[in-house]
Amino acid sequence: MKSRMLTVKDAASKPLVSFNGCSSVFPNQQCMEADELVIEACGGGGGNGCNALWDKTTSIVSIPSALAQGKDDNPTDPELIETACYTLLAEDYMRTKYENDEIFWDSYNVQPSWTYFGAHNGLFRKLPGTVDEECGNYDPRLRPWFVAASSGPKDVVLVLDVSGSMSDYGRMDLAKEAAITVIKTLTISDRVAVIAFSDYAYQVHSDSGTDLLVRATNENKKLLIDSIQNLTDGGATNFHAGFQLAFDSLERTIEQEYTSGCNVAILFMTDGVRTAGPEIDEVLSLINDSTQRLATLYNRDTKIFTFSLGSQADRLATKEIACSTNGIWTPVDDFDGDLVGAMASYYKLFALGLGDDTEFTAWVEPYEFFWTKKMGTTNSAPVFDRSVDPPLFLGVVASDVHMDAFEQVLGENAQSS
Repeated sequence: MKSRMLTVKDAASKPLVSFNGCSSVFPNQQCMEADELVIEACGGGGGNGCNALWDKTTSIVSIPSALAQGKDDNPTDPELIETACYTLLAEDYMRTKYENDEIFWDSYNVQPSWTYFGAHNGLFRKLPGTVDEECGNYDPRLRPWFVAASSGPKDVVLVLDVSGSMSDYGRMDLAKEAAITVIKTLTISDRVAVIAFSDYAYQVHSDSGTDLLVRATNENKKLLIDSIQNLTDGGATNFHAGFQLAFDSLERTIEQEYTSGCNVAILFMTDGVRTAGPEIDEVLSLINDSTQRLATLYNRDTKIFTFSLGSQADRLATKEIACSTNGIWTPVDDFDGDLVGAMASYYKLFALGLGDDTEFTAWVEPYEFFWTKKMGTTNSAPVFDRSVDPPLFLGVVASDVHMDAFEQVLGENAQSS
């Protein structure tokens, strides 16, 4: 196999090598046990060769396929290349940590899992090094462990335009994909609701009858995703109705103490102009009054993120709505825009608020790991460059723990504890 590596040189002309997780041959690779990882392409799974290869002394780098624009799937963006270089400096620490983890977990007859870093620009570095089964499919920025550590607990309300014009250019399918991606990034520390609007607004329920934000458990997220997939388009475009229901749901949730108690984000997506309900001035008045009420009565700061999809969207109004709460407005083209990436990046504004907190960490609800397909959880923390003011968000560092490891320590089913 041809080894593909990103190679640069430091000031002393010493080569710095980052191994590509898609296709590299590692310097100290060895076969994994069948209970650790099985890759069918390696001949594993039936005793017919090596289950999978890994290198406990070497980290690997991967990037989403959209960013792999250079030769041998390397990045061309100078910032990504720089990120590959400076994160390589963490390899010695990652290697030492893994060696210490092996000593600790050996008494429980458990193999430690990966330690890794996900950068704000999409680069991912992990140790031990393993070859990915599929190249370019993993984006750390869309994983719950990343969003949880970079934004903290939050109340999130998605307000989605489902008017008749959403049938144009595949916008409805794109909006569903973007909303589902946002839902998947949430963790058990978050609360979430989805509002659909056209002539009127209604809440897309995670369970029957609720008019509150719900905890973003795996079960609730699945129910919401199923409901989003069943949305249909039709009718006019009533901005006021969408925002009114969003703020009503938020206030009821806070009043009944079902809230996360932290950040509040409203993600508003539309492809058109207001064609029903009160005028834009009244919409802005509603937003101003509602955000002030949440701030005065409950000490909650609300940010609105607006997304104008397509050339027909009222960009002036959506921009003004976002700016009225110090949020972010993002225009998205029908043909070459990235609504999914734009909507899933809202958390970056909240990352600024964690820059001075040197002790914040996040745990996520047990989930199926991307590589091993085993159940586990992740402990993660944001990484900042604190040599500048305000601190600059660089990414998230994290470490996995398989649930069977917890069970060995606790002596019982960890997921029932």
